[in-house]
Amino acid sequence: MQIKCPNCGAAIDEADVNLKAGLASCRVCSATLVVTERDDELVAAPADTVSPRAQPASETEPRPAPSFTVADEGEALTITFPPSGFAQGWRWLSVGLLAIVFAVMVARDVLAHRPPAFFMFVASAVLLAAVAVGVLVAGLYVTFGVGTLTLRRGEAVMARRVFRLTWRARFNVHDVTRVEPFRTRDRTRIELFTCGLVIGERRIKVFRELGDAEVFRLAEVVNGFLKRIHAEDFSSSLARETEPEAKGNRFS
Repeated sequence: MQIKCPNCGAAIDEADVNLKAGLASCRVCSATLVVTERDDELVAAPADTVSPRAQPASETEPRPAPSFTVADEGEALTITFPPSGFAQGWRWLSVGLLAIVFAVMVARDVLAHRPPAFFMFVASAVLLAAVAVGVLVAGLYVTFGVGTLTLRRGEAVMARRVFRLTWRARFNVHDVTRVEPFRTRDRTRIELFTCGLVIGERRIKVFRELGDAEVFRLAEVVNGFLKRIHAEDFSSSLARETEPEAKGNRFS
C-alpha cells in the first residue's frame, strides 16, 4: 500500500514507514509524518498538524492545613494552634453527649423510684455528669478552640481559648536553654494528651494530635528562638563587662 507525502507528493518507501510507532519520513522533503489508518487505507499527515492526545487531568491531592503557625516578632515568639475541626473532636463530643444523656436518665429514674441506695445513685449520676461535662468541654476545645504558645525572655505563656473563654498557664524559662519534644508511644483512639514540649521540668501539652515530624519541628522552632535570645543576652552582658575596662584604659 503506497503512501504519498502530503507536503511534496513524493512516494514514501515502505522502509521509511514504522506502522507500530505510526510514523513515517519523506526522503525528498525530510518531513516527519504521522501515519493513521482510515477505511483500510494508510494516510500520512504532517506531525505538526496532529493534535496531541489528551492526557487525563492529574488529580492534585489537597494539602492539609498546617498544624501550627509561627510568628517571630524578635522579642517574642508566638506559635498558634488552629482548631483541629470535627475530624479530631467528634470522639470527645459524642462521648460527652452520650454520657450526659445517660447521667440524666439515671438521675430521672432514681428520683422517680427512689431505690434503697438513693443517695449513692444520685452521687454516681452527679459524678458521671461532671466527667461528661469535662469530656464535652475537651471536645469543644479540640473542635473549635485555639491554642497559643508565647515565649519571651524568661517567660512562656500557654493560652487556650474556646469561644469567649480563655485560660492561661505561665512557665518560668529564665534558665531554660533547650526544650525537648515528647510523644507518647501508647497510642489510643482518643489522643489528646499524647504530645507537646518539655520546658524545664514541666510538660506543655498541645491538646491535639500532631505527627512525629510536626512535634520535632515545633521543638526546633522553640529551640531556635531560645538560642537566639540567650546569644543576645550573652553578647549584651559581655558588652557591659568590657565597657568599664574600656573607660578605665581611657583615663589611665
